[in-house]
Amino acid sequence: MNQGRAIPIPVLGIQGTAHPLSSLTEGAATLAENEMISNGYSARPRSGITAALMMSTLILAGAVVVPVGMAAAQDGQTTGTAVNFSIPAGPLGPALMVWGRQAGVQISYLDAATSGKTTAGLSASLAPERALARLLSGSGLRYRFSDPRSVTISGVVPGAASSGTAPDGAIMLDTVVIRSSADAPYVTAGSVSEISAEQIERVPSATVADVFKSTPGVISAGSRVGPSVDVNIRGLQGQGRVNVMIDGTRQTGGSYRGYRGSRSETYVDADFLTGVDVAKGPGTGAGGIGAMGGTINMRTITADDILSEGATKGFRLRSGLGSDTKSPQATGTKTIRDGQPGFDGSSWSGSLAYAVRHENFDFLAGFSRRKTGNYFAGKTGQDMYDLSLRSPWQSGPWKMSPFGKEQEVFNTSQDITSFLTKASWYFGDHSLKLGYTHYRNSYGELNETTLGFALSPTINIPAQQDALSKTVTNTVTLKYDYAPSGNDLVHLSANLWVSDLKSTSGVIKSQMMGATGKSEVRTFGGDVSNRSDIATPIGALSMVNGAEFVLERSRSDQLVNEYPWGTFLYSFNPNADRTLSGVFHRSTLEVNDWLSLSGGMRYDHYKIVGKGNVAGKGDQSGSHFSKNFGVTLTPATGLQLFATYAEGWRPPSLREQGSFGAGGLVINPDLKPETSRSVELGVNYLRDSLWRDGDALRLKFVAFDGKYQDYIIRNRNANWEYTWGNIDRARFKGAEISANYDAGLAFVEASATHYDKIEFCNNGVCGAGAAATDYGVITVPPRFTGTLTGGVRLLEDRSLTLGGRAYIFSERFGGYMTAPGAVNGPIYYTKNKIIDLFGSYRLNEAMVLDVSVENLTNKYYLDPMATAIAPSPGRTARINLTARF
Repeated sequence: MNQGRAIPIPVLGIQGTAHPLSSLTEGAATLAENEMISNGYSARPRSGITAALMMSTLILAGAVVVPVGMAAAQDGQTTGTAVNFSIPAGPLGPALMVWGRQAGVQISYLDAATSGKTTAGLSASLAPERALARLLSGSGLRYRFSDPRSVTISGVVPGAASSGTAPDGAIMLDTVVIRSSADAPYVTAGSVSEISAEQIERVPSATVADVFKSTPGVISAGSRVGPSVDVNIRGLQGQGRVNVMIDGTRQTGGSYRGYRGSRSETYVDADFLTGVDVAKGPGTGAGGIGAMGGTINMRTITADDILSEGATKGFRLRSGLGSDTKSPQATGTKTIRDGQPGFDGSSWSGSLAYAVRHENFDFLAGFSRRKTGNYFAGKTGQDMYDLSLRSPWQSGPWKMSPFGKEQEVFNTSQDITSFLTKASWYFGDHSLKLGYTHYRNSYGELNETTLGFALSPTINIPAQQDALSKTVTNTVTLKYDYAPSGNDLVHLSANLWVSDLKSTSGVIKSQMMGATGKSEVRTFGGDVSNRSDIATPIGALSMVNGAEFVLERSRSDQLVNEYPWGTFLYSFNPNADRTLSGVFHRSTLEVNDWLSLSGGMRYDHYKIVGKGNVAGKGDQSGSHFSKNFGVTLTPATGLQLFATYAEGWRPPSLREQGSFGAGGLVINPDLKPETSRSVELGVNYLRDSLWRDGDALRLKFVAFDGKYQDYIIRNRNANWEYTWGNIDRARFKGAEISANYDAGLAFVEASATHYDKIEFCNNGVCGAGAAATDYGVITVPPRFTGTLTGGVRLLEDRSLTLGGRAYIFSERFGGYMTAPGAVNGPIYYTKNKIIDLFGSYRLNEAMVLDVSVENLTNKYYLDPMATAIAPSPGRTARINLTARF
């Protein structure tokens, strides 16, 4: 990201001082009179994760000038080329910002000119100028395009003071700095986070799980056992508690991990990842069914990410090299190699994407290859610990892992091939989008169970290189939007998708005699919602009504073993169908400039039907009604106070009611769904030109308290058999803070999460013993995690960015002691601070060189919430080159 010089903007009819909102692009615009007249009114945007992000554009405060122009668009689009706009109703200023981003036009205006003005929003395929005219209808404001890429909005601002007069008589404003904005989390009255493409590309790790390091309240647990993502949000993890999506679709994958439990799995190619949206807590809209912990949507590239400014077609070529890996050895090898390698050619990536845009159509196609060998652990830091920290009857030094300092970590390689294509059609008030994604990976997969015996003096199973596992995913999406012009009661959105995930797991194959390790999960889903904006005597009302459905069909090995003492059935991965369906409603009332009220409900239903050797053993169904409320106060410009209450519900997953014989598990026909009640109190604060002209400060603080009833764990039944069961309750309470300060030349970002209480309670007793049999309760996060990122932008055109990141985590909340009755103790990891460096140099308008060094001090450490005793990678350097042409 490059910073432009601060420059004056001449404006006619506007007085005051310009302050920045959005980043580092240089520009000026002149304006003339082009008055728009009409009627309009305000309403709030839709709910759910999409709404949480859309709301961020509706409640921005404190910025005086908002220049935007980050999305690519073609020449001449201001007059005739249609663009698919999706702009929520609400305050006019933020809506204009969204228009500028979607149109690819730099837009400048004063906060004083738009203050108190609202718009009915827009969801249609229109020429940008026509769309802008509709947004400004009834506002009395004027616009002028100084060129196809720049527009300025003006209006009379009573009582404003002039900064000077331009030669043509226009009023000259003070210095303006234009900055790329990541304000969404800091203007949303709720717990949302956004991981931008810039943040992803700073330290482009080969493991997608690492992108969550800077997100408060979020950890990708067990990120070294394989390439999949298993996300923990505020202590909730696995079994569908967190809905992890790719472009709005679920994969619903998972695998049995022996004594270490089971793992939810989502796969995506890091080269096609352009952003991640995180919404914490129960989902209130589409995508929220059954996801009482939160929703995560990983977004892949679109045509706008490929096309250069003004282009109608183009390519993006990206290639990279990494260090600290070697190609895996032959299957069965037990000899661990020593010595960290450099750039030996075993870690590389490359991708090519092409996009084209016509008047009513755009198309994107991309192909990617990525290959990494087994990585090597670091050199410095602790590699032994006192065994008494885990067991009161044992003491003495104990190795943290069978893989020592500067040694190869078996089964950590990847070989990825992926392809995606997207096509969009825009016709009148309609838009239609079709997408297809293919992902294929042959990878090493750590066996957490057998790895745990590699250090055992009694039952010793040495670590070895296993056969590679394989995963293939195919996803098809179809999206339709309809927003008839002039009809504020209809803003319709509909989505259909199907995803297919096929895996051959070496871990499962090694644990089940006669098994192929193969499994397949095919998931169908869809949702439809409509937003209506209504002007009422007590304020602007926005209502969202919708419905969604999900059908999960899982199949895996089913074995029948005959013994003299009985017949045993096995299906380590699920063999069942689960149907989820629901309807939801959410309303938001803008009472006035300082008070907003919201409320909603959802009614959901589920049904599980066992197949094969679990047919009839775990069949269940049920329904639940949930509600949510919120209040937002804006006592001063840039300051927002909010409080929310939300109820959640999670029915049993396919894993919990569709697997039989896995580790001795038997199905519990009386298993009940989980329910939750979550309360949040939060503060957002935005301030521009705080210590110097053009700087920007963003702060967000949220205190959360999540209470979960009938929490599901693995436990023992009356016959002392392992099964799934309910305990009375669980609770995760804490606070999060995130901050961003940008002064143009330098920037600082910070995030932190601290837990005050984590407890499990059953039969009136609270403590670790209440959930002791649940695989060591691997979902318990560290008491504290945090990141601190800082950087500088150098050279006259700010084309060089240099910076660093510190990732800090404490010990596990409550320590590592094995609870009474537990078979597995939690994985021991030391508190630590990991330093990464990054740099980016824009060689010219078409080429960018990125370099990074992960784990600068070459620490030997285990990640927080590790599920296997495998150290993380040592010092790793990466070089990436991106070219657009």
